[in-house]
Amino acid sequence: HLCTTYQPLLRTGTKDEPCTPMFIPNTTLGDGRWTDLKHRVVEHNIRVMAKYYTRVRISRMSELLDLSNDDTEEFLSKLVVKKTVSAKINRLSGIIQFASSKNPNDILDDWSRNIQDL
Repeated sequence: HLCTTYQPLLRTGTKDEPCTPMFIPNTTLGDGRWTDLKHRVVEHNIRVMAKYYTRVRISRMSELLDLSNDDTEEFLSKLVVKKTVSAKINRLSGIIQFASSKNPNDILDDWSRNIQDL
């Protein structure tokens, strides 16, 4: 939604406000930068959702990101593979479950405590 709202202003400008030279349309560099910005905005928004949600329907997440369900799943999958977020997707129920990733030191501390309890 953000990119749709600001695309005309940033890419083509207005009479009073010229466009930024970073996103000049119909150029390889400008189009590439615009695509990168859109992708980074989506990735940022997914990271924010991962902090505030534990479970969310993929349809709701798609609505919030202003993407199709397939695009949302693709972006999320890439972030999971890169270990940027920790999530599981239940495709049958259409629910995404976010999990907080633990610090490796905390995992070792927990393991050590469990061993001592034995």
